Amino acid sequence: MSRVLAVDWGTKRVGLAVSDPTGTVARPLPTLLVRSARDAAEQVLAAARREGAERVVVGLPWNMDGSGGDSARRARRLGEALRAAGLAVEYLDERLTSEEAREFLRERGETRPARERVDQVSALLLLREYLVSSAAAPKPAAAEPDRDDANPDPRETNRDRDEADPDHA
Repeated sequence: MSRVLAVDWGTKRVGLAVSDPTGTVARPLPTLLVRSARDAAEQVLAAARREGAERVVVGLPWNMDGSGGDSARRARRLGEALRAAGLAVEYLDERLTSEEAREFLRERGETRPARERVDQVSALLLLREYLVSSAAAPKPAAAEPDRDDANPDPRETNRDRDEADPDHA
């Protein structure tokens, strides 16, 4: 697995978090302050390249009823821009991540956390969810060797070894 960058998209601030190459550890990155959708895409792309991330997970801010809305459309456009730049992009439901981030920070003594900090932790929670779900996903079965490459009679291998090493038998 390569590094994964999680994006908690917003029109003014974009929270980021990145995984380690093994996909087991995640850390927050500084929150981006953005002026436009284009600026957001450029800054996220620069962060992905700087961190060596080949995959980006963009949080989709669905409404509580499961509908999309303007924010979800804008987040998808960001993902499309990143995909056009050559990154693999996936989307993940990020409903309630900001509230979960605030609660997480309150539990650690930050009674009035800065918005930038909430965005960082939201991206971190999004990335954690992605990494856990990716680790739990079934892995494809190993391919069977081609019959031409496989030894049709496993006893031949043992016989060949025994002839080459008389002490082995």
